[in-house]
Formats: sequence, structure tokens, C-alpha cells
Amino acid sequence: MNNRRQQLRQTLDLRLTQRLALTPSLLQKIELLQLNKLELQDMLTQALIDNPILEEASEPEPPRDLSLEERPPQAGAEQPTGEKDSFEEIDFQYFFDEYLDTGYKNREVEDAEKPSFETFLVRPPSLTEHLTSQLGLSDANERMAEIARQIIGNLDENGYLLLSMEELCQLTSATPEEAEQALKLVQSFDPVGVAARDIRECLLLQLEARGFRDSLPWRIVAEHLPLLENHRFKELAVRTESSFDAVLQAVDAIKHLIPEPGQKYNPQNVNYVQPEVTIAKVDGEFVIIQNEDGMPQLRLNSSYRDLLKSNGVSSETKAFLRDKFRSAVDLLRSVSQRKRTIYRVCECIINRQREFLERGPSALRPMLIKDVANELGVHSSTISRVVTNKYVDTPQGVMELRKFFTMGVESPDGEELSIVQVKLKIRKLIEDEDKARPFSDNQLGQLLKRDNIFITRRTVAKYREQMQIAGSRERRIEYLLRAEN
Repeated sequence: MNNRRQQLRQTLDLRLTQRLALTPSLLQKIELLQLNKLELQDMLTQALIDNPILEEASEPEPPRDLSLEERPPQAGAEQPTGEKDSFEEIDFQYFFDEYLDTGYKNREVEDAEKPSFETFLVRPPSLTEHLTSQLGLSDANERMAEIARQIIGNLDENGYLLLSMEELCQLTSATPEEAEQALKLVQSFDPVGVAARDIRECLLLQLEARGFRDSLPWRIVAEHLPLLENHRFKELAVRTESSFDAVLQAVDAIKHLIPEPGQKYNPQNVNYVQPEVTIAKVDGEFVIIQNEDGMPQLRLNSSYRDLLKSNGVSSETKAFLRDKFRSAVDLLRSVSQRKRTIYRVCECIINRQREFLERGPSALRPMLIKDVANELGVHSSTISRVVTNKYVDTPQGVMELRKFFTMGVESPDGEELSIVQVKLKIRKLIEDEDKARPFSDNQLGQLLKRDNIFITRRTVAKYREQMQIAGSRERRIEYLLRAEN
């Protein structure tokens, strides 16, 4: 019993441990590295609103490295008696710009007569608006228009009706005959195939509009749609008592139909891209130009600096201003370091991918993130954050920085090819193949071996699918359809 009590007794134990603590300044640097140009622009604009110390300069500030001695102390840190406050050692001159006390020097006066930018903004009509406008032009009575509006309001983004006819009758208190009549009215609108209840009805509506009712394509969609989906064309020829060539022609007619007619009026969100930098060739040498268009050029407001020196300001106000000054200086340092890091990464890309910049994708060389990280003396995660979702304008077009980093395939003679080059070789072999006898993935692998590229059949299939190239069977059918046309 005594031994057990000794084991459960509380004791004090001193231990020395080391751990990495992420300061707010370091977290801010990491966050800025992950942002692309548009996101950084939004963040700096928000900083202008939140921090009164910051203001937008009329002219961009020249780049300058900040030493560690310029860093302000953490908020709340005590200063030794008789020593100068380290806050006074910050080189604020770099962050200020000469301007009049009124703060309006070199600012443009907004023209009140000039129409706002929103006046010129337009957007395409949605599917609901497009159908509703057609309903207003129809000769439907008020009762039929009410039911039709319920149908239009219950279409998904692809144009399919989400309600069953029973649910539509309960919702509108309509008879089955009225519901069917209203449905046929909406189905007569543009785009053809809208308000269908399934893919079969959607395709049949389009075939009827094109004059293919009771034809072979109509019979295939109406009676043998599962066989069509599984590309069982020989069985379709037997089931429909038609020749194989006739089935291929019917399939070609069906391929021109639109299975999702509503997508035309429901465009996906567009991702706008602004290149961070431009790599251009000037006098035979590649140069790096950082894109600052639209980016707020921040500086510190000297009026608040003068306010800190004033004797008539309370200690609480001075403490608030000091905290805002520290936040502003840290933000400006982080932005400057982000620019330098992106610039250094682009320098490595130019040194390692000069042939790509000269000749195009066929000359892209293997390059790993860890290799660039070792060259720059930073962690791999830093490079990964720099190249993610950031774009560069090159002589070969606008491309994401991450696209420069690719694995390689080493040949027996020691030459290393990037995956992009291997994919281009596969695409070239498929383009030059015999249309009557397309290459299988195994045959493509054997042909690549002749060029000292040794990859498995599964790897060939993976690269082919990534390039959205169909298999040999599907390519053969596509070639036959083209030959018939």
C-alpha cells in the first residue's frame, strides 16, 4: 500500500525543451506567400481600410531590404531604463513619401459627370429569365402561364424538371391534362430539350425538332439507350435489324445532340488569372518584370508619426498608434519578402528551363521543388507555396508556375525526359497511327521503348487519360464515323 501511494504522489520536475514558435509576423509571411495576385490585392485593400497608419502612395516605392535591427519590439515588451526605445530605431523614412500636409498632392479629382463603371456591366440572362421571357411572348392564358411558371422555377441548372407530374398537380391544383399541356408548352421553348424529365426524353425532344421522329436514331434512343451508352453497336444492329454502317450513322446523329441544354444559360464561374511576373527576352537575355498593375502601393501616413511625437496625446492613444505602426511595418516587410522570393524562384526557372522558354513544351526539362529549395536555401514548403496558384507570362504563353516543376523519366543512356515530353510523344504516335488499326496501350509502350522510354502499359494508359485521349476501341469507332461522313 505504501509503495502504491508513493507512485501516485505528485512531484515537480524541471525539463528543458526546444520548439519552434510561429510568431504573428512569420504567420503573416506564410499567408502572403500562398496568395495569388488578385487575393493579395484584396488583402492589401482591406489593410488600407483596417489600419489607419497605411495609405496608398501615388508612386511605387523602390525595393529595399530591411535589416533585423529595424524590427520593432513585440507589443507590451518592457524597455530598460535609460535606453532608447527600439521603436525609435525603425527606419520610417523608407515607408514615408513627401506630400503636402493636406494629403491631396498628386491625387486626381474624380469627375462627377463620368458614368460609373457599373453602368457598363452586363451579364447573360439565366435559364429561368430566358424561359420566362418566352412565356410572356406566348399566347398562353393566365391559368396555363401560372403552371408553366412553376415548371420553369423547378428546373435544375441542366434544364431538367425536378418535379414529378403528381407533385406538379399538387403544387398548382392542376389536373393531369393541364399539367401535361403546360409541360409541352415549356418544352416548345428554346433551348430544345429543356424541361425534360430524363435523358431519354431530352434527346427525343431534340430528335423530333430535327425531323428524326420514328427514324433509326429515334428508335435507338427510345428503345435501346443502355446499349448506346455501353457502345454495343453490333448488338444495336441486330436489335434494330439494321446494318452496322446504318447504326454508325445514327450514332453520329445522336452525338450532335445536347444532353444538358440548360448549361448554355448557366455558365460556370470564370477564374480570372493575372500573371505575377513576366519573363521576356530583351537583347538576347531573359529578364523578369514583376507585374504591379492594380496593386496598392502602401506607405505609412506621416501625420500619425507626427502625432506620436506630440505631447498632447494620451498614453492610450500612443500605445494604439505604436501597435498599428508595428503591424503596418510587418505587413510592408512581408510584401517585400514575398516579391523577392517569387523573383528568386523565377531566376531558377530561367536558369533551368531556358530551352523551354526558347523552343516550347517539347523542351521542358524535369525540375523538382526540393532542388530549387536547396538552391535557394529555403524549405520545400516555401517553394510549394510560391508556385501554387500563381502565373507567369512567358514567351510560350501564360502558365502556372507549378507547371515548370515536373517529374522525369530516365532512359538507359542517361537522358532524362519530363513527363510532358513523354505525353507529347504518346500524342504524336496516336496522331500518326493507322486509323483502321489504332495502337493499344501495350503497343504504344513498345513503340516508346524504341526511343529508350521505358514505361509500363498502365503508365501509358494513365498519361493518355490525362490528355483526354480515348482508348484504341473508341478511337477506331470515331475514325469509322468520320470516314462515313
